[in-house]
Amino acid sequence: MPYAYELVYMSDAAEDESGDAAPSGRIILFPDDNVNILNFEGITEDYVIFVNRSGVCEPDMVRRLLAGGNGADVIYPDEDYITDTTADISDINARIRVLRTPWRKPDYSPDTVVSFPYIETCFAIRTHFARLVPAMKRSPEIGDNVRCRDFLLRALERAQSVAHVPQILYHRDLSALTKDVYEITDEQIYEALYEQYNRPGYILCREAAEKRRGINVIPAAPKEGPLVSIIIPSKDQPRILKECIRNIRINAGKVPYEIIVVDNGSSDENRDVTEKYVTQLPGGKGTYIYEPREFNYSAMCNLGAASAKGKYLLFMNDDVDVITDDFLEKLLIYAARSYVGAVGCKLLYPDDITIQHIGVMNINRGPTHKLAGMSDAKVRYYCRNRFAWNVLAVTGACLMVNREKYYQAGGFYDKIKVGYNDVDLCARLLENGYYNVVNNECAMTHHESLARGADGLSDEKSDRLREERQVLYSLHPWMTERPDPFYGYMLDEDTIDIRSGAVCEYQITDRRNKTKELPRVPGKRSDKAMMSIDMCSVERAIAPDAEDAYVIEGWGLYRSWDNALVRKFIVLIPLDEYDTQQKDCIIASVCPKYRSDISEVFPDEINVDLAGFVCRIPFSALDPHRRYRIGVLLRKTTGLKSSRVALGDIYEPRRGIVKDE
Repeated sequence: MPYAYELVYMSDAAEDESGDAAPSGRIILFPDDNVNILNFEGITEDYVIFVNRSGVCEPDMVRRLLAGGNGADVIYPDEDYITDTTADISDINARIRVLRTPWRKPDYSPDTVVSFPYIETCFAIRTHFARLVPAMKRSPEIGDNVRCRDFLLRALERAQSVAHVPQILYHRDLSALTKDVYEITDEQIYEALYEQYNRPGYILCREAAEKRRGINVIPAAPKEGPLVSIIIPSKDQPRILKECIRNIRINAGKVPYEIIVVDNGSSDENRDVTEKYVTQLPGGKGTYIYEPREFNYSAMCNLGAASAKGKYLLFMNDDVDVITDDFLEKLLIYAARSYVGAVGCKLLYPDDITIQHIGVMNINRGPTHKLAGMSDAKVRYYCRNRFAWNVLAVTGACLMVNREKYYQAGGFYDKIKVGYNDVDLCARLLENGYYNVVNNECAMTHHESLARGADGLSDEKSDRLREERQVLYSLHPWMTERPDPFYGYMLDEDTIDIRSGAVCEYQITDRRNKTKELPRVPGKRSDKAMMSIDMCSVERAIAPDAEDAYVIEGWGLYRSWDNALVRKFIVLIPLDEYDTQQKDCIIASVCPKYRSDISEVFPDEINVDLAGFVCRIPFSALDPHRRYRIGVLLRKTTGLKSSRVALGDIYEPRRGIVKDE
């Protein structure tokens, strides 16, 4: 039985696990040209369950959905795509063959659902509640898909409770998106969804919902609009600051604003240049505050906020450049909503393509900039880098908040001087019942940490970040006890990417390889043993109990061996004790990495794509002041077992690979 639409879970026919009568549900299929899907006359079940007829339900979808909803007004599950709607979905072999791209959804996100229909094809609404929701009238131009979405958005605006059931209970028909169901990639699915949700019907629903929810923040007479106070901490960066303010003035649009620059101790020369520039901004829009002190981003922001006249506060770094027209309006349209806390935007690195920030997501190792360093040219996991999304937090590099809500949350906590102060503020806004939003339709470029340097470049800065993270956890212990509700359950928490499913070992953050000291290299040198070190770096640990690591990436192979049957190890021989006998060495296990590029160089070798590796050596295993001869140990695992060693250049833990002198 491939379809489960005919199932009706009746309250008088079943009991839940506690022995009480289980909730009942009636499935309504859409689109349907012959039936008014929003007519609830004669329905006696507790819930009406809207299901798009093109897909496939789990056989026990109704029971699991309603049981997991705990009596909420609106309930929705996770879903994925199916390549064959005629397959028996209860057959495990059929599942493996036809199911694609799990869509692990966030908990209820009121701004996301308007911007991006992450609830659409399968959801349940209490019947008595559904009868109270006005419905869009039928017309030849408006089909059931649009009417159903409009009905859902109106229902969500009235609902007292919305429940997310983090189980895949519905399978979308992939053929409705593309004919090449077996050839299409995940990225192409996301791209197709992005195009679909920008069609006229969806835009109509979105604009109608925005009009109902929003506030007219841009009146005909701009002077009557709410004032935005733009607060910019800065020091000894007059050129960068001028460029930042110039782009604000170019792209501000009609929204009235003032600019407050907080300087914590520029040189006399830079102070004079900055003060003259800011105080002479047209219309008297500039205020300059000079107060020498050690760098404390939180204190500087609070100082600027105390001098602000605006109803809304926008905190910006001086190394951020606005590249979106009417950016203040695009932020204000969310910040003006009664239920919204902090609002941020998409930040790109200076190439205008690479993502730096699309919201802060809390995974099991702490608050993280997911997708950082990845190209924005592609549509990422279910449009995460498109539309507007509710998130745990937004970065203080661009953060707008209503002034009253800012002080209600206590402002920035000045005991957190540099890192995580923005996450702390956003967490307190959440605790006060507000939702935080990142609007990906508003973009800026971010020359990250120009003034104070990157945090991962020194032990001192790395230790300070760890300490500040512990302060964050002490203030909000729930961040270590449960997952981020706006991220998505069962998404990977070990990589910068957002995706579902298994993660390769080499991509897992904080994965440390085992090391061992040996009196000599356990293998013979051979000209057939080959290796290359492609990248060396330092990886700062995320988890509180994890150790920083030296990262070494490359490949190693022995010509004529089957690389699928070869284990690899990094070999490090201290140079001051190195001689022809190869006495004393450190070996470290590695994580295999698939390398399709190597087959282009060695087309005749067996399974050469498996020759790659990534190795993370704990800091404590190496002396940072010593120099090592680096090599790769290749150990055959079947047949006549043997080991061969390929030696390369000199490795210095703090510098990486250096050539022989």
